[in-house]
This record gives sequence, C-alpha cells and structure tokens, in this order.
Amino acid sequence: MPWTVADVDKHKKGLTSTQKKKWVSVANSILKDCQSKKGKDCEGKAIRIANSKFSEEIIMEKKTLKIPVGALRFESPESHAHCEFIDGEEKTPQMNMVIYSGKIISDHYYWDDLAIDLSGMVFNKSKYPILESHDTSKKIAFTGKPIVTPENTLTINPKKTFFVDTKESKEFQNLSKDGFPYESSVYVTPLSIERLDKGVSTEVNGFTMKGPCTIFRKSRFNEASVCVFGYDRYTQASAFAKEEVDIELEEERLSLVQDNINNKNGKEVKEVPIENITQLTEEYPELVAQIQAAIKTELESAFATERTALQAQITSKDEIISGQNDRVLKLEKSETIRTERELKALANSIWTAKLAESDVPVHLYDKVQNQIPYSKFVKDTVLDKVAFSAAIDVEIKDWVDKGVVVSSVMGIGGSTDTDAISATALEQKKTEENNQKIAENLLSHIGQKPPEKKKEA
Repeated sequence: MPWTVADVDKHKKGLTSTQKKKWVSVANSILKDCQSKKGKDCEGKAIRIANSKFSEEIIMEKKTLKIPVGALRFESPESHAHCEFIDGEEKTPQMNMVIYSGKIISDHYYWDDLAIDLSGMVFNKSKYPILESHDTSKKIAFTGKPIVTPENTLTINPKKTFFVDTKESKEFQNLSKDGFPYESSVYVTPLSIERLDKGVSTEVNGFTMKGPCTIFRKSRFNEASVCVFGYDRYTQASAFAKEEVDIELEEERLSLVQDNINNKNGKEVKEVPIENITQLTEEYPELVAQIQAAIKTELESAFATERTALQAQITSKDEIISGQNDRVLKLEKSETIRTERELKALANSIWTAKLAESDVPVHLYDKVQNQIPYSKFVKDTVLDKVAFSAAIDVEIKDWVDKGVVVSSVMGIGGSTDTDAISATALEQKKTEENNQKIAENLLSHIGQKPPEKKKEA
C-alpha cells in the first residue's frame, strides 16, 4: 500500500519534513510503476531507490546572519503585474499579479541559484502592502493572504486586493490601462535555508533542483511590489544593498556522503547503491543495456584490431618460414650431395689401395669393386672403414683363391731360340685362357655374363 510521511522513519532516519515528503513521492511512484509491470519485490525495490535518493550527509545548525535588505527582494521569471478594469455601474480597477513563479531565480548576486519553497512560506498577517519598488513611501494597494496555486505559483487574490488613493497608485492604474509592462517582485525573510553542494539534488515546487544552490525551505512573506524592472537586477546598486538586518535561521547543508564518493583521476564519481547485478538489471534496464552495448562495441573494436595485427604477423612469419624452408632444403640437398661424394671418394680410395696390393688383374677391378657396395657400411653419414676394409679383403681373397691373378712371365732370357720362345708363348696363352675360364666361372656364380671375346684379326 502507499506510504505516508509517518512511515518514513521506519526506512530512512534523519530526514527533514521536506525530505520525507520527497521520500514518500519517490517510493510511491516506484511502487506504482513496479506493480503495474508485475515486478518482483516491488516494496523492497521502492524503499531501496527512495533511500538512495538521500545518500547525503545532512548538517543542520542555527545561525544569525547579517543579510543585506536588498538580498531579500526577488524577481522571478514570468512574474508580472497589471491592472484590469471590470465593466459595471462604474469601472472598477482590479489587480492581476503573479508575485513569484515558483521557478529558479538564477545567478542572484547574494544567493547564487535560489528557489523559495512555497510549501514552507508563512503568512502571519491578514493584510499585506503592495508597494512600488519596495519603497514604503510609494503605496499602490493592499491585499489579503496571497494564493499558492496548484501550478506552484504565488499570486494575489484579486477580490481581496484594493487600490489606495495615491499618485503612485493612480499612475500605475493609468499606465497599466495603457499597456505598460510592469513586472513584480517579492520580499521574504528566510527562516530555514537549505544549501546543496555540487552533485546533490532535491525537489522543490514540483521540479528537481541541483546543487550548488540555495533553497528557502521556510520563509515569511512580507510584501509584494510592482516594478518597472525586476527588482533583484538592481538591488546591488540600491540603498537596500548597504542596509543589513540580523536574521536568525536554521541552515541545513546537504553534501554527498564520503563513503559513496570515489576519487578517480581527480573526478568525483557517485556509486549506485546496488546489491547485485539482478537488482541493477531490474531497476535500471536501460542503463544496463547501454553499458552492455558499450562494452560489446569496445571489445569488438579491440578484437578486430588485435586480429588484424595477428594476421599480419602470421602472414609475415609464414613468408619468412617459407623462405627459410627453401633455403634449408637447398642447403640440406647440397650437404647430402657433398657427403655422398666424400663417402664415395673415400670408398674408392680404400678399394684402389686394396686392389693395388692384390694379384687381381686391372681389367677386373670394376667387377670386383661392384661386389661390395660401400653404402652398406655407412651409418649416420660415417663410413665404417674397418668393416668396409675387412669386407674388401675377403672379396679379393675369394677372387684370388679362384685363380684370378696376374700372370708372371718367367724364364725369358737373352736366348733367341725359336723353340724356347714358342714354348713360352704357348705357356702364357694357356695361362691366360685358364684365367679367362676361371673368371667366367666366377661371373656366372654372381649372375653376370663374361665380356665377349674379341675376334683376332
């Protein structure tokens, strides 16, 4: 059910009567809105938000201030005064006057931004004077208790306002009848003022006022004046600016509680009193959506930038690696060829030395050498010379044991005996034929055909 001022202390202590009214207004508004949307924990939500509006430190003290009289007279936006004439048995003048519009009096020379709370204005007389420019010697009319309208403006009651017989009054009536644009001004005495520091806001006369500013929460109405120009514009230059009066009043200062202030880079940031993300989403859905959208945009932008940079790095590295791979392959191929040549040369040198020491005929060197491939004795690009040499020795011995040897011609002397020469030649021929047969026999064992014998011419 809706709250009243009497309920406020149960939920938020230390508020002034004006602040209690504001608390009730905020809480009931949130409650109504939440219930219309069939929300959850509407009462708790309304209390939390209403309490959050009063995260201020309230300092109240009584003071006696010396205030220039001119600083108590104010013109407000849209204030005016004019005389209307009602037709009847005789034309009766009637005053129409908006004394104070209820709005902010901006940049006042003494109070800065100022508002007068009409709900706290006191009227302790039955009649009040209407003067010209707040000059007590220039009387225009008198009136009963002014009226505070539903629109939060302060006006006179035309039916209870009566002109006096003075030249100033007659001049006002005549000039007003001719359409002269008179303005109006109000004279009040503050009884309780409220000063708002920067960052603090509050309600007054149906609108929100933000600090730094001053509000007359309680004041006493003294009189109203018609003016050629708004009075407060020229008070500094008037005699009223020098005259001061002592005024006893209560001064209330509203400042943000330090616990709710974070100093970040020299800037004040007010914390939102939210208990968890669910509460924040329920109470401030638009804010959450904006935050999420901002975070998403920022992350996507950062990711796109980082991805582009990484792709550039990868492309660059791929090109480098590809080039390096080509160079490595070329080097590896070159190294393999070089190593193979060196191994082959080493194997050939071992074969050459071994065959030179043997009795194997020179024309069979290639056939014998082909029987022992050096590659079988290579491990990790290193030739096992001991094992390879041993295998060569075995192979050469096998050929020699089978009779493949170089013939030695013996017994040739200086004799010219034809028979001896013929016998020797015949013996040599038989030896060669015998060696040829042995070679053919060995070659047949290893699957090779003997070379064709050249025909003699």
